[in-house]
Amino acid sequence: MIKDVTQGKLSEALEFAKSINDTSLQDCIDRLNAIDKNCDTETTVMEDYAPRSFYFERYDKEKNFRGNGGIIFHGHHDGYGSGSVPTFSVTLTPTKGWCIHT
Repeated sequence: MIKDVTQGKLSEALEFAKSINDTSLQDCIDRLNAIDKNCDTETTVMEDYAPRSFYFERYDKEKNFRGNGGIIFHGHHDGYGSGSVPTFSVTLTPTKGWCIHT
């Protein structure tokens, strides 16, 4: 199960995503939850510096680090994942919505 320490920012982003009929953020959350269930890990989601984006860390039950990454919001503001400001994250094809980056 995802541990949300974003002080409401994740909920706000999920509401924003619903308002624009975009399921990609919920898909990312569902994917992280599925990995946690299959690998017996816990993922903590935190705020990221990029707009509507998040950072996550994953640990196992013994508190051993298992990975980290971002749930990055792409669109016109970052060249649709071109690697430009403000996300500095690259996608293989132009992307609008959220993607997991590790």
